[in-house]
Amino acid sequence: MAPGAVLVGRRTFDIAGHWNGDHHDGVPIFVPTHRAPIDPPTGAATITYVTDGIESAVAQAKAAAGDRNVMMHGADTAQRSLRAEVLDEMEIHVVLVLLGHGRRFFDHLGADHTELEITRVVDAPGVTHLHYRVG
Repeated sequence: MAPGAVLVGRRTFDIAGHWNGDHHDGVPIFVPTHRAPIDPPTGAATITYVTDGIESAVAQAKAAAGDRNVMMHGADTAQRSLRAEVLDEMEIHVVLVLLGHGRRFFDHLGADHTELEITRVVDAPGVTHLHYRVG
């Protein structure tokens, strides 16, 4: 099922070239950030810059998605969502490429631990899809 909204960190959104103002055929895009750009990109999707925290960004994305999922991009955004306990499920796509730099997905989560319940594994050529429920 296609996502109902996309939540993406500002750095990832900028690196991706704002997906030319669209991602997944016009679903709304939410970007948590400290400051909204003066000249935001335009395109088929509605892009909302959320400056009042990750909890608000997740709530707005979930409301916009309705009964569909919210797709999340960016390690820092996922980490902040886990710390704020607003992440329900997580799907990780493991691709057989080693990167020399970037953000570690599970860095900076703090001393507490987060329980994950594996709900699905799909192994395909060149990628393994892992789906977890966050406990």
